[in-house]
Amino acid sequence: MTRNRLLAGTIAGVLGGGVSGLLAAPATGWPVHLLVSGVLGLLFGIGFGVRVRTAGSALMWGQAYGILWWLAGPLTLLPLVDGRGLQWTVPAIQGSFPELLAHMVGFGAVMGLAMYGLGRLLPFIPAAAKPSPTEPSPTEPRVPELVPPLVQALVVGGVSGLLGAWVFLWGIETAGFFPVVAGMVGMSSPAAGGLLHYLIGLVIAMTFALLFYRNMGGAGSALIWGMGYGVLWWILGPLTLLPLFTGNPVHWTVEAARANFPSLVAHLLYGAVVGWVYAVVNRLWVILFVDSDPLSRTREGAGTRSVRGLLIGQAGGVLGGTLFTFVMYGVGALPSVASLVGSRSPFVGVLVHFVISILIGSSFGLLFQRQAYSPGAGMSWGISYGVLWWLLGALTLFPALLRQPVDWSLAAGSTNYASLIGHLFYGVGLGLLLQHLVSRYGSARQPDRQRDEGTPEALWAGTVLVTVILPLVLAG
Repeated sequence: MTRNRLLAGTIAGVLGGGVSGLLAAPATGWPVHLLVSGVLGLLFGIGFGVRVRTAGSALMWGQAYGILWWLAGPLTLLPLVDGRGLQWTVPAIQGSFPELLAHMVGFGAVMGLAMYGLGRLLPFIPAAAKPSPTEPSPTEPRVPELVPPLVQALVVGGVSGLLGAWVFLWGIETAGFFPVVAGMVGMSSPAAGGLLHYLIGLVIAMTFALLFYRNMGGAGSALIWGMGYGVLWWILGPLTLLPLFTGNPVHWTVEAARANFPSLVAHLLYGAVVGWVYAVVNRLWVILFVDSDPLSRTREGAGTRSVRGLLIGQAGGVLGGTLFTFVMYGVGALPSVASLVGSRSPFVGVLVHFVISILIGSSFGLLFQRQAYSPGAGMSWGISYGVLWWLLGALTLFPALLRQPVDWSLAAGSTNYASLIGHLFYGVGLGLLLQHLVSRYGSARQPDRQRDEGTPEALWAGTVLVTVILPLVLAG
């Protein structure tokens, strides 16, 4: 099995290198580029092959690995070898932006999916876990499969896609957006563009269901899976397929990415909605027809778990909010927070900030208490959740509550960059304390090694790196 995994990793690396080379011309020439790609694929097989359990996890691990080697290769090792020195400056990073996308979509994503596909041919991947609604933990009952899991995944995925497509439009100027979308099919009608937008949202969500339905360990983890998938479709959609279908050249440039920064926010929130809705609808079946059954209910009811999740999440929210407060005080943001209740007092701002922190912590406890089975997992989920609330809170709900237009522009993202750092600190404190309390009070389950092991790390590596790097890359 080990030999097969290494062989599959090498082949997958060469395939990924070939695609990335077509997307961004290799600076080292094709022979060296393919050789290096094969070696990187071999290393991927050694280090991550055992974690490639499903198509979804393979995709996410591949993207994270591609980002890692963008940092280690074009920005570090290659310039050291050719005598240019480290390329860790903003102009150098901006010049390497096409290679970042090629490493994510071409090398990483293709290599990960190829690794998974080869794993089905060369038997080194254990049998994939069944979707969580039909294969509970050993202490939970089994749910009768009234509907085949794949059919259920497609139907529920389609519903979540329609809701996600609606959220996508919150910060998008539809008067200019719909005609552009309609141009993909040679039309200019806003009505046609709107219909096509919702159809695309439905199809993307169904592909999400096909790739990830075996990874759904809960609503929280599904939400973060969706965010990672949204980043991929931001690159594939507005930066690649949209110009191709409308007869325009594809430019993976900083300028093109700057112009599509609002679309990045929209894709991240779309993915979060798709993942969350998908998991919630599936979980409702278990709550209604299994947990309520007195003959096969779990040892502990959903109500007890929910109360515990709320309390430990609130405690985590207090710690995370305390860490966030230092950032807010440093940038003078407390009066702005106080304006939510009609005040400009920093003290009132602190009070409002902690109320929000506790509310968000409560939701985190409900969503992630059963996934926080280690400090690394708790911190990973917390960081990813912090990124989500930067998008949903600072860029969306905060201006909406102040009766201002929702602004997902690059300027708004740059203005709120300090808030992003604060949300990351908040997520670290939230996740670590929640995990500590969960471990003491026994509400976390043991990780399903065919579904959960390593997935938090893959998720935050992809979503957080992209979200933190892109504002720096796209900055003027």
